[in-house]
Amino acid sequence: MAEDKPWVLISEVGDEGFHEDVVDILKQHFHLICLKEFLKNPVLHGPKIQAMLMWNYSPAAEPSLLSCLPSLKVVANGGVGIDHLDVPYINSLGVKVANTPGVVSDATADMAMALLLASARMVVEGHLISVDPKTTHVSQSLMGVEVTGSTLGIIGMGHIGYKVAQRSKGFNMRILYHNRNRRSVEDEQAVGASYCEKLDDLLNESDFVVLVVNLTPETTGLISHRELSLMKPTATLINVSRGLVVDQDALVKALKSGTIRAAALDVTHPEPLPRDHPLLSLPNVLITPHTGTNTHATIRKMVHLMSTMFISSQSSPAAFKGFTLVMPAVAVGNVGQLAVDLLVSTLNMSRAGYFHTDCLIPMAGNNPYASCKEDAEELHTPAEVYTAAELKLAVLQMRAPIIQTRSKKFRQQLVSWIKASGFSRTVVLSSSHSYQRDDQQLQGTPLRYLITPSLLTASADALKELGWREMERIPAFPGVKDADAEPRLCIPGGGITKGLYTDSCDEDLPLAVLLLFCSEGDNIPDAFTLVNHLNDWLHLLDSQSQEPNSKWKVPTSWSLLFGGGIPPALF
Repeated sequence: MAEDKPWVLISEVGDEGFHEDVVDILKQHFHLICLKEFLKNPVLHGPKIQAMLMWNYSPAAEPSLLSCLPSLKVVANGGVGIDHLDVPYINSLGVKVANTPGVVSDATADMAMALLLASARMVVEGHLISVDPKTTHVSQSLMGVEVTGSTLGIIGMGHIGYKVAQRSKGFNMRILYHNRNRRSVEDEQAVGASYCEKLDDLLNESDFVVLVVNLTPETTGLISHRELSLMKPTATLINVSRGLVVDQDALVKALKSGTIRAAALDVTHPEPLPRDHPLLSLPNVLITPHTGTNTHATIRKMVHLMSTMFISSQSSPAAFKGFTLVMPAVAVGNVGQLAVDLLVSTLNMSRAGYFHTDCLIPMAGNNPYASCKEDAEELHTPAEVYTAAELKLAVLQMRAPIIQTRSKKFRQQLVSWIKASGFSRTVVLSSSHSYQRDDQQLQGTPLRYLITPSLLTASADALKELGWREMERIPAFPGVKDADAEPRLCIPGGGITKGLYTDSCDEDLPLAVLLLFCSEGDNIPDAFTLVNHLNDWLHLLDSQSQEPNSKWKVPTSWSLLFGGGIPPALF
């Protein structure tokens, strides 16, 4: 219903706000009010606003504006950096701060490589010569530097830094990196990267230095006179992080004196620079106006992620129309949850929001899918939604038991949310005690499935081709012959599986259950088995690998016997 959509405050639609290409996404989920219209009557509009969506730092989350928004729940920033936000103050108002990590990584890494290549091969200079009406011949003095086989130093090896390494591997570059924490041996080997514990060593050896760090008190002015003096005179500095990471006065001096060869910057401070800033007149500087994420595909992903942050267990606009939802049942051996872990980790799914409910035991912890310390410090809740938009896939991961007396209420909340969100189908990954199998259930593989009538029509051919066995109904009173007693569905140890399946049948929801018979213990092999069966059906990954389990990426949380410590965000 249109009246159920939440009201959100945005800066504007157009050049200085949200691009017109993404307004359709916003309008699908929200009632929009632009800042200019809001300021005409803040008393009227203020109480309706539940979220503020920031794009290019606007609307600015200043106290004077926030005080006019008594119903505000979330300030969502389009992009990764939140250094322009006073997070402690905003949180003190009971308002959450969210950003859009993950979805910007590819585009930003592409931009870093574009700047590197354009600077190295003097692409802009060549273009200007080619289009100059005065050009009658091309001088052979227009010489760039070699990229292939050179040494690349990456400062900040998070999501984006690692994507830069992946791309540079194609140029046979020697890759060095400096990070607060060393990445795993597997990650290093995958891109051929070597860790430099000391930043100075990286600066001394690199032909190209790429900055991909978050702006923090520690990284402000990270590259200044001393660091620039350590670089090769033939080196190029590329910055796609934040302008304040570089001391721009020191950079001007280094470029003028020949301390380094060149700089290529997608970020400066301020943005744009004053028109008389010395960086703008230097011939060995390439500057772009902070367009690292500016592709149509990426901004749509960002806006979609911002739109799906407002997930409620009570009601929701059809945020996932056409998506497949995969979720676990908290069941024997946590097999379903482990299988979902593999999906989120391998597909690099982005966290879209959380499922708010009072039916789960309240818990909080570190990011179970972290690849570096920065990510690990994120606070995560016991029921969260992750998405892979390109696959039209969403998962609801649960990390806490259901409060026993609220099981029915939780199922009702799930069904309500699934229906409101517009999922095309739901797949529940579950398990059941193998020792309680009926005689007929001992036949065949341990895999069984259940499917509601509304999904069976569309999936019958696929299930027949897969050759799976449907979950057998067993006698109501085993060992007792009673012609009048109908066989019943029994899933011992399956948690809410049976109840959710029955509710979905009653509500005409398209839902399937994939279930493994197993025992408590080391259930990691069972998780691999279950997720491989799921992949056989949904075709999420290439299934041609000789070793089926090798295609799945194990999350870091599986190697932490006692967890990852107390999340700092709790405090």
